[in-house]
Amino acid sequence: MAPTRITHGIRFEVAQDVLGAVLAHLAEAAAQALDAANPDPGHLTEIEAEQRKFRTLRHDLDPRDVVQIESVIAEHAPLARRLYAAA
Repeated sequence: MAPTRITHGIRFEVAQDVLGAVLAHLAEAAAQALDAANPDPGHLTEIEAEQRKFRTLRHDLDPRDVVQIESVIAEHAPLARRLYAAA
């Protein structure tokens, strides 16, 4: 069964939410790294690189590209679940 326009729109929003959840976690991690007694610049650089990667993914997410949307969900939803399960 082919996805409906509504289902497709919902999946696009899910993909955006997944990326947003990961970005929110990374923002929190960056804040904690900055607030550390002895901030590690290398660790903060790694976090910022991840933030750029996920911002780019979110920015480049094409609402018409079903394959891309499903790929983002399949690849990054498990990460988002793990990040928030550990919190």
